[in-house]
Amino acid sequence: MELFLGIDGGGTRTRAVVVDVHGQVLGRGESGIGNIHHAKPNEVAAHLAEAIAGALRPSHHPPSAVRSAFLGMAGATGEETRSVYRDLIGAAGLSAAVVEVDHDIRIALAGGLAGRPGIALIVGTGSSCYGRTSDGQTWQTGGWGYLVADEGSGYDIGRRAMVAAVRMADARIPASPLMDRVFGWLKVKQISAILARLHEQGIERDEIAAFAPEVVKLAEHGDLVALQILEAGSVELAEMVGANHAQLATSDRPEVVVTGGLGTAPTLYREMIRQAIERRLPEARVREMEMEPVCGAALLAMMAAKLEVTASIIGHLRVGLA
Repeated sequence: MELFLGIDGGGTRTRAVVVDVHGQVLGRGESGIGNIHHAKPNEVAAHLAEAIAGALRPSHHPPSAVRSAFLGMAGATGEETRSVYRDLIGAAGLSAAVVEVDHDIRIALAGGLAGRPGIALIVGTGSSCYGRTSDGQTWQTGGWGYLVADEGSGYDIGRRAMVAAVRMADARIPASPLMDRVFGWLKVKQISAILARLHEQGIERDEIAAFAPEVVKLAEHGDLVALQILEAGSVELAEMVGANHAQLATSDRPEVVVTGGLGTAPTLYREMIRQAIERRLPEARVREMEMEPVCGAALLAMMAAKLEVTASIIGHLRVGLA
C-alpha cells in the first residue's frame, strides 16, 4: 500500500497524518514544537519522528511505505531553512518518499480551501497571511517573527495586555479588571515586582500567547481595554489580508480562510476579525475551513506525487475536521 504523509509543524506542536491513495485517514500523530527558530534542531527532529511514528502506528506500516510527504513548517520561508527540515526528517526513515517542504501557512490555505486559490490568515501563537493564485504565484504579508511582526496573534495580544496592565498599575490609564487578571497570571502582587518577574525569572513567547484567551474572555465580559486590544489586533490582521490582495489578486472576489487556534476558536475575536476583513476588503468571501491544515499537507503530498485529486479524495480528507 502506498501512503501519503502530511506534517503541520508549528510554534507549539507538530501534527502528522497518514492517508491512503483514496484520501482515507489511516492514522494521526502529535508531538512538540516544530519550529527550528523556537527549539533546537535535534529537538525538532525528535518531534517529527515521534509524530510520524504515531501516525503510522494504527496501520502498522513502516515509514518506507510513504510515497510522498509534504511538510508545512513554521518559519520555513527560505530554501536554506527548508533544506534543514528535509535533513531533519531524514532520520524518520522515509527512504522511498518524495519530500517537499514549505511554510505552514501554505498547508493552511490548501486545507482551508481544499486546494483552491485564495488567501489564508493564520492567527495562533504568531500570525501570517499568504495568498496563492491558480498558477502558483504567491505573496506573504506578516509572519516575519515576533520581534517585528505577529500582529493580532496570541503573542501580540498577550504582550499588549501586559503593557496595558503596567500602564494601569502606575496610573497612566484607568484600571480595569484586566490589570488584576494579568498580575494574577504573572503571580505579581505589585508593580515593583514586574522587572524581576519578566527579566530575571523570564517569560517565553508561547507563555505570553497562552494568555490571549483570557483577554478574549475579559472583552466578552465588557472590559473596554481588552476590547481595544482585540480591535487593534483585528484591524492589523485585516490590513495583512488587504495588502496581500492588493499585491497579488487571487481573484476578483478572493476567498479567505482564517486558521490557527485563536482564529478558529468560536469567540468574539473570531467575529471581530471577520468583520474587520470585510470592512477592509468588501469583495472578500470569508470561508470556514474545509479541512484542517495537516490534511491540507496530506493533499499537497498527493498532488506532489502527481495523483489526480478527485471529489472523493477531498471528501475523505474533510472527515474529522478539527
